Amino acid sequence: MTSFNFKRHEIESKVFLVVDDFGDMRGMLRSMLSSIGVAEIDTAINGREAIEALERKRYDVILCDYNLGPGKNGQHVLEEARHRQLIGLDAVFVMITAENTREMVMGAVEYEPDSYLTKPFTKDLLKSRLEKLVIKRQDLQEVETAVSAQEFESAVQMLNEKIAARPKNLAELTKQKAEILYRSGEYEQSAEVYENVLSVREMPWARLGLGKVFFATGRLQEAAVIFEALLQENERLTAAYDWLARTLQSLDQGREAQEVLQRAVALSPQAILRQKALGELAMKNGDNAVAEQAFSQAVRLGRNSVYKAPGIFANLARVKSRCGDGKSALKIVDTMEKEFKGADASQLHAAMARGVIHQNLGDPAEAGVWMWQAGELYESLGPQVSADLTLEMARSYGELGDTDKAQSMLRHAVRNNHSDQELLKRVEGLVGELNLGLDPKSFVADIRREIVKLNNQGVAMAKAGQLREAVALFSEAVAAMPSNKVVNLNAARVMILDMRERGIEREQLGQVRELLDRVKKMDPEGPALRRVQSMYQELVKQG
Repeated sequence: MTSFNFKRHEIESKVFLVVDDFGDMRGMLRSMLSSIGVAEIDTAINGREAIEALERKRYDVILCDYNLGPGKNGQHVLEEARHRQLIGLDAVFVMITAENTREMVMGAVEYEPDSYLTKPFTKDLLKSRLEKLVIKRQDLQEVETAVSAQEFESAVQMLNEKIAARPKNLAELTKQKAEILYRSGEYEQSAEVYENVLSVREMPWARLGLGKVFFATGRLQEAAVIFEALLQENERLTAAYDWLARTLQSLDQGREAQEVLQRAVALSPQAILRQKALGELAMKNGDNAVAEQAFSQAVRLGRNSVYKAPGIFANLARVKSRCGDGKSALKIVDTMEKEFKGADASQLHAAMARGVIHQNLGDPAEAGVWMWQAGELYESLGPQVSADLTLEMARSYGELGDTDKAQSMLRHAVRNNHSDQELLKRVEGLVGELNLGLDPKSFVADIRREIVKLNNQGVAMAKAGQLREAVALFSEAVAAMPSNKVVNLNAARVMILDMRERGIEREQLGQVRELLDRVKKMDPEGPALRRVQSMYQELVKQG
């Protein structure tokens, strides 16, 4: 009797959102929910209304139909809700559909709904499914609050206390703990959780998580073995394809990585980010046919997706141009400018793409005009310009034969991202792809060595108590490398240490806040950022 009351109470207390384009279905779902005790039920008739509802209010359970008429479908709603964090760890998302084709089903599960219901279904089935899901996600609200505030240590402590009680949702709590540790950069602790789970029972999510930890800590061969084994056991585990491809790229096995992603899109063609990744990899490998198909799919899939981006259009135009279809390429750029009207990144992508297209059309003068405009737009974006745009500028200059500017852009990318191993691999790939007459590994290693030496020098000064000298050195470094997260954080750290000794200076305190805000825009969940933020907050309290 106690168990029944518990389940009933849990469901009754939840706030529901029902999303369906058919009024009869919305009415039926509302009736079913009301009959099992649910009191608070909101509805939305399409994807746009669903997102607007999620923006206004936090829901405990979302029942969303896959097909929602024109505009966003259920997959788009789920991917945007996850991407924008409109639903938390404690929320339950159930995808509902009348279809059961493999392509649709794989598309629906890509973004991991908590459950999947095929029409028609009974009230008893819905009730049973919801009871299990609510129990699985129970008691995670306070954990979600801590995670949203990026208080990961508090979230893990809460989970430890809950896990110690051996509740029914022990597996879910353990999984959340491991994922939070991974997100916060506590890789050793995350691996320990995954390994403890696997020592008791083989769980694909734990094996995948362990592979991700190995990847993050540079144990690439071991990571590849894990991902390959997972795919041998379950060829529908799409996340394993993505991670295996990333790992193979980091191991300089670009062709093999492309083959992995081609297998993945053949299995599940609805994932826009995977199509984008395949297009970029095929483009790097010189496989224009595969790149064109992948980018075309990504453009189509992105029509109503939160992942729609000008770079996808620009890359499709580039590939069309490479294949000799300059006219179609220019039309794609025109479409991109209309789709992203007024966006700075779109204007820059358009200028770069037009430069390359006109170069391929045999008009270097017109190409030069567009690349000059691209350079002006790039400079106007300031220090927050993304590494992706920097690499695209390098590619554009290289394709126009301006090797000096291509090298300058690549050098800029390395200097501002010297600790990002995946990006450094991309730089090495571009150095080779553009035939710049340089050894790719030496080019990256030499620049990286310079930055590491500078960082070590500044840190050594700080440890020796030469704080004013360290502040001066890192301030110069920030001016030269405004997008380098490590340099920005070290500059903020030594400024805080300096003010601890000499007292708070309003101007310097403002500089620290500016540095932290800059890093937060680039890497909002970085563990190093949180540590320096804590130092800053302690300083402010003491002042």
